[in-house]
Amino acid sequence: MQLRVLMGPSGCSRVPCRLPGAVILEGAVGYNGANQKDDVVAIQASLNSVVAAMGGPGVPLAEDGIAGPKTQNAILHFQQHWVPYRDSKIEPEKATLRALNRAVGASLSIAIPATTVTAAGPAAAPTPVGAPKPPKPVVLTDNEKAAIMKAAIRHATVKSLWLPAAYQAALSAVRVATRATAHAERLPTPNVAREDADRLAFLLIAKHFKLHEKDPSLARAGAKRVETMIRRMCITLVNRVGKPIPGIAPADDIFVSLWRTPASVVGHPGYTWLGGAWERHRMNGLIHGGETPGKLSPDYADRIYLTPEFDKSHDDYRSHVLVHELAHFIGDMQGGWTLDDLGYTYETQYRNNNSRQRLHNADAYASLVREAGFGTTRAALGAQIAANLFGKGPVVHLPEQPVFPPYALGTKDPYAYPSGGT
Repeated sequence: MQLRVLMGPSGCSRVPCRLPGAVILEGAVGYNGANQKDDVVAIQASLNSVVAAMGGPGVPLAEDGIAGPKTQNAILHFQQHWVPYRDSKIEPEKATLRALNRAVGASLSIAIPATTVTAAGPAAAPTPVGAPKPPKPVVLTDNEKAAIMKAAIRHATVKSLWLPAAYQAALSAVRVATRATAHAERLPTPNVAREDADRLAFLLIAKHFKLHEKDPSLARAGAKRVETMIRRMCITLVNRVGKPIPGIAPADDIFVSLWRTPASVVGHPGYTWLGGAWERHRMNGLIHGGETPGKLSPDYADRIYLTPEFDKSHDDYRSHVLVHELAHFIGDMQGGWTLDDLGYTYETQYRNNNSRQRLHNADAYASLVREAGFGTTRAALGAQIAANLFGKGPVVHLPEQPVFPPYALGTKDPYAYPSGGT
């Protein structure tokens, strides 16, 4: 409860009151809040003081102390303008309350009357002290307009073409990893033909993650980990970019296309935060101007950002980048299974990785998913290495169809696995 200082014949006195723009709550107001009457009245009065363009209710709320649907919707509408999360609730000492106090003037010390009566009649209501000024019109150069258009095209292309293709490739990789896990579970196996489908699938996993049949415990643990991570990719893509799961509200779009590259990631086609799939819209402190024209936007941990550098290479490399960033995104922070950058495929550091490092390296998962989906030669193109450096893996044909047409218009891919080159 706020205390307002009043001057009277007997001097100063302090009386309790609610001042818009200087609210201190005793309990939460809104959806599932405590909704104490005086707290609700204070929030209703403050919301009514916010101009509609800045998140105010437009139609004034009844200041009746009842946190009904209109008040909850007004809170939700305000949150959409000011804070990164929306729960239709204002809690003490939290971001929504701080934003509301700023919006109507945190330094306001007296209630502003609705009208002022003068000799000429009632005057118009004054603008609340401390209310944000309307933004100036954004003036963009021709180059900026072109960059914004390219970002929009990139976003549409990624969502309609590349992400469905990445999902199909991940499905192929899941089938391979499932068979590889089945073979690893049977180790040590004395008499298994080299042509056994499960064994061939394990050999592909083993090539990327340096597993071996002679070490059954590592082979089992590694195959299970690879299968788990790739299944997470599929689930994330279905939930965030594919057809919504019945009964689950669709999540925000996972990919954001920037029209300017932040200074901290110059030269990179994309970036995200380790384990971003487990975050809940947490800001990371990086502010850039490449998402919304004329506005500085904060980066959030539950997003994958694509920069203009993404447009500067060929299709296989772009596909590799998407899966690589997805691998970072789905890593498990709490479980200690983050997928980091421990060397890129074209670097000597990557080739010198041991098995544990490969299992924690995002580029190893990107290379496996693309090889399982598109064939070894196309995977090598995306990883920016020669196909013979990838290694000539076993040629296995699983029932799934290739996502893209066969390699080189029907020419046999000498490194095909399992569906990319015949």
